[in-house]
Amino acid sequence: MWAAITQESNRWVLSGDLIIDHVTQVVNASKALRFESPAQLDFSKVTDVDTSAISLILELKRRANAENVELSLVNVPENLNSLMQLYGVDAFI
Repeated sequence: MWAAITQESNRWVLSGDLIIDHVTQVVNASKALRFESPAQLDFSKVTDVDTSAISLILELKRRANAENVELSLVNVPENLNSLMQLYGVDAFI
């Protein structure tokens, strides 16, 4: 499978498999996108995740903070919510 990130106004839409094999590609693609505040990271088109998806979220959150942009997560898959709880990062993501 594949993974991608596209921009629709203030919403960044993730799609495909956010797994270790694809996260670097998504991070690199995100560098061409610009945050519009408040920004949303939309997971509605994501088909699979592993723990590398948490790294992706943290990277995009760091970037948003550096640019003084509020970034929220929407349509987060239950398995990603479970991983964030397991690793104890759900409270600050």
